[in-house]
Amino acid sequence: MSARGLSRLTVVLLTAAVIGLCWPASAAPPGWAIKQLTDNGVEDSGPRIDGSNVVWIGKDGVDYDVFLYDGSTTSQLTNNTRGEHSPRVSGSYASWLGDDGTGHSQVFFYNGSTTTQVTSVTEHDCQLLEMSGSFLVWNRLVGSNGYEIFRWNGSTTTQLTDNSDSDMSPQVSGSNTVWYGYGGGADAEIFLRKGSVTTQLTNNSTRDWYPQIDFSYVTWCGSDGNDDEIFLYDGITTIQLTNNSYDDQYPQLSGTNVVWSADDGGGDTEIFFYDGSTITQVTDNSYDDVGAVVDGSNVAWVGYDGNDYEEFFWNGGAVTQLTDNAYDDMAPQISGSTVVWYGYDGHDYEIYMAVPEPATLSLVALGGLVLLLRRRRRA
Repeated sequence: MSARGLSRLTVVLLTAAVIGLCWPASAAPPGWAIKQLTDNGVEDSGPRIDGSNVVWIGKDGVDYDVFLYDGSTTSQLTNNTRGEHSPRVSGSYASWLGDDGTGHSQVFFYNGSTTTQVTSVTEHDCQLLEMSGSFLVWNRLVGSNGYEIFRWNGSTTTQLTDNSDSDMSPQVSGSNTVWYGYGGGADAEIFLRKGSVTTQLTNNSTRDWYPQIDFSYVTWCGSDGNDDEIFLYDGITTIQLTNNSYDDQYPQLSGTNVVWSADDGGGDTEIFFYDGSTITQVTDNSYDDVGAVVDGSNVAWVGYDGNDYEEFFWNGGAVTQLTDNAYDDMAPQISGSTVVWYGYDGHDYEIYMAVPEPATLSLVALGGLVLLLRRRRRA
C-alpha cells in the first residue's frame, strides 16, 4: 500500500478515536459511540461517507437539498426549490445530481468552497453519478443510441462510450472507470477504461453486471448459465470467486477484499467475505442480511431481526449489532471503521454515525495492520 494509503488509514483511525472520546455512548453497543447527525422534522436519507466527511439529502420543507458534515459542523450545500439527489463525497469534495431549473437533471461538483455545474444537457437527464476525488462519472441517454458513459476530470468532460449498446452503472476509482454494456437480451459485458484505453473484461453469452472498482481491481456478478457468481479482476487476470447453485450478488470491493450477499441454501440471504485468498461466511442465521459494504477488512450491512432492519458491523472477528430498536435502519456506508446510515426515529428518517471507542478502535486498527501486512506480502 502507498504512503498515501497508509496516511489515509491513520487519519481515519485518529479521527474515529477523537470522536469516540467526545460522543456519549448511550443507546450504543459496548465499545461504540453513536451520534445522530440530524434531528429535525423532515426526511434525511442517502448518506455517503469518506473519512470524517458525510453527505446526504434532507428535505428543508420545500424540496430535497444536499448537506455536508465535516466531522464537526454541518453545512447546507444547496438551497433552492428544484431538488437534488444522489449525493457523493470524496475527501472534502462532494457531487450530486440536481434540476437546473429547466427540468433536466445535471451534475454538480463542490470543491470544498464553491459549487460548479458540470453539465448543461438539454435533453435526457444525467444519471447514476459516482465520484473519486475530482473525477466524476455518469451516464445518460444520447439520441436513440442508448445510454453512454461520461467522465469529468475536474476540468474537462470526456464521452467514454459511443455505440448502439446501453452502457450502465459506471463506477470510478481515480481515473479508472468500469461499467457494463448490453445490446438487449440477457447478454451484458464488463468494460474497464484506464487512461484512454478501454478493455472488455468479459466476453460470453450470459449476463455480467453490477461492476465495482478500487484502483485496478474490479469485481462483478455474472451468470454461469444457471445462477449469478462473483468474479474478481486483479489488473491482469480474472478469477471466479464462487461456484455454487445459488445467486451470489451485489459485490462491494476494497482492494482484493470483496463482500457480497447470497442465499446459503437456507432460504434467506447471508453475507460472505473474500480476503484475497479465503471466503468466510460472515452471517449464518434465519433472516435476511443485505446491503453489505466494505472498507479494508471492515464490513457493515443491515439484517432483519424479525421486526425491522438493524445495522451490523464485522472486522474479521465477532459481529457487532450497532442498532437495536423498533424501527428500520437502512443503507449503511463505511469508511475505515466508521459507519453511517439513515434510520427512522418514530417520526421521520434521520442520519446516524457509529464509531468504535478507543479500546475497540485499537482492535480494529490491529486488524487493519494485519491486512496491510498481507497486502505487502502479496505485492
